[in-house]
Order: sequence, then C-alpha cells, then structure tokens
Amino acid sequence: MNFLSRFLFRLRSLPRLRFLRPLAIVLDSGAENRVHALGRMMATVRIRGRGNVIEIDKSSSFKGHITVKGKYNRVVVGRNCALVGEIMVKGNNQTVTIGDETTFVSVYLLCLENKDVTIGRSCMFSRDIEIRTSDAHALIDNKKKTRLNLPASVVIGDHVWIGVGAVISKGSVIADDSVVGAKSFVNKAFSESNIVIAGTPAKIIRRGVTWNRQRRSRYTREALDAWRLPPED
Repeated sequence: MNFLSRFLFRLRSLPRLRFLRPLAIVLDSGAENRVHALGRMMATVRIRGRGNVIEIDKSSSFKGHITVKGKYNRVVVGRNCALVGEIMVKGNNQTVTIGDETTFVSVYLLCLENKDVTIGRSCMFSRDIEIRTSDAHALIDNKKKTRLNLPASVVIGDHVWIGVGAVISKGSVIADDSVVGAKSFVNKAFSESNIVIAGTPAKIIRRGVTWNRQRRSRYTREALDAWRLPPED
C-alpha cells in the first residue's frame, strides 16, 4: 500500500464530524447511524457501530455527553424534556427511552449487556444520580465458577421523583407516582404506586403519597393530577 492509499484509508476511518445547535459535536465512527436532535444541545455525541439511532425531540434540551457503541441501539427523548448528564450505551439492540416532560439535574445512565432503560413521563431526577443495567464487572461464585450479578433492564414509571445521590441498579422497577429518597440504593422491583422508598437497600417507608414540583400548603385535585395530562405542543 503506497503513501496515498494509506492516507486515504486513514482519512476514511476518521469519524464523521457534524455540528448541532447551539454548541454540540457529533462524532460518527460507524455506518447507517442517525442523529435527529433539533432541540437545544450543548453536548458531545459519540457513535461507534452500525444502525444506531439518537432521537431528541425539538422541544427538549440536552447538556452533557452521549456515547453509543454497538449495533442497532436507540436513545429516544420525548417532548419538553430538560436533561443534564451522561448517557452511555454499549451493546446491541438496546433502547433508552425518556418520556415527555422529564427533567435531570445531573444523571449518569449506563446501559450495558443488551438490556434496556425505560423512564416514564413527567419524572424529576435530582443531581448525582446513577441508573445502570449492569455492574460492569463480574461477581463470581468461587465454587460453581458462575457469575452472580447478572444484568437486567431498568423500568421507571411516570411521575417519579428521585432524590439526590440515588443509585438505581440493574433489575429495578419503580411504579408510577412514587418517590425515591436521597442516597437510596434501589435494586429490586416495586410494583406499588404512590409510595416513598428509601434506604440501602431501598424499602417502602410510606404509602398513599404523591408529589408536586410546586411548594404550597394545600393542593387541589386538579393540581395534583395535572401531570397526567398530555404535554402541550
């Protein structure tokens, strides 16, 4: 291979560069990948692989980093979201879905080992939160020589408030209209709605609750149920 051939080969292997508004860079090192993000982006987006899709609605904003490595993965962000943090997807055929009107102050989301993360609409996540489908390393039974900490998908329902510093681990399920206390470690399924879960590991500490972004002394039923209405265009 002569110098010109080597140069052209290296040139073709470089990631394709694209800019999003107002200040975001897309580095695409694969094939047939698609980034459709017309909202306010201040981010780096890195894609390596084939057939990956990132879709962020034009009414939403994202600040931080998105990394996708693998094949046929999807990151989908709904309407009227304001997200700050890092989304990392490594594997194949995985989906990260974030529903309408959800907000992140700062969230690290790790999607590994062909598992999914589903986050509902009208959620409110505080700062320094981790959501992960895998521990990223293996815990092994020394006798059986088998892995103990298998990966699992994470499902967070609609209208869930997650407090500062919480960790939502593999296999977690949090039902609609619930609250996760600060610094909690969630590692199992909670199918009951209208609860507060807290602790390490998290457990139910209160039932029959809801929450609201506004601080008032009393609320009407209409105000408490406003999150159930579809988002405005």
